[in-house]
Amino acid sequence: MKFIFLIAFIHLLPQCTGKPLRWDDCHQHTFKEIKREMTGYSDIAKAIINLAVYGITAEVLVVTSFDELHKRAQDAKGKIVVYNQPFISYKETVKYRLLGAVEAGKVGAVASLIRSIASFSINSPHTGWQHYQSDVPKIPTACISVEDAEMMARMSSRGTKIVVTLKMGAKTYLDTGSFNTVAEIVGSKYPEQVSFVFCFLVFLFVCLFWRGTIT
Repeated sequence: MKFIFLIAFIHLLPQCTGKPLRWDDCHQHTFKEIKREMTGYSDIAKAIINLAVYGITAEVLVVTSFDELHKRAQDAKGKIVVYNQPFISYKETVKYRLLGAVEAGKVGAVASLIRSIASFSINSPHTGWQHYQSDVPKIPTACISVEDAEMMARMSSRGTKIVVTLKMGAKTYLDTGSFNTVAEIVGSKYPEQVSFVFCFLVFLFVCLFWRGTIT
């Protein structure tokens, strides 16, 4: 009988990361309450983002690229831009999540919704990091599922007017300590050879659990 022994060395690599907090208990506020809170902000951009907590209602403009957005810049003013960009590759397509709010802000949109950067969807949004520019109005932005983006694209192509009320409760606090987990497993047959496997830790746990349930 042969035995295989695995020795795992775990390392934690410190990094700084923002502490996100999702607040789902959004509730309606009176205009007086909203006005009072807006006066506490040093610039109007922060106030606009904060208003997303209370709800922004606007007509939707669906586009498939930044080029189309800028060609329809006059149509985008005062609207919520929905990006229904085709997935080419993560490297190529992720620019819509990174810069979607910036490009929509340049043409006067009040918010943007980005189709999840994924080649496959099960009606679940794939969120991630995005970027603002100091010289462009900072508008609220969020990811939506592939199915929702395609549904609004079909409705728009039929001439249907789409109106969305966007409510957001996410907050990002100052950076706090966090870690990347690095595990080293030395093989018993070829200990001198090295292979790299990397992923989000939660995905690894799900894959291991899923594999264990079907074998």
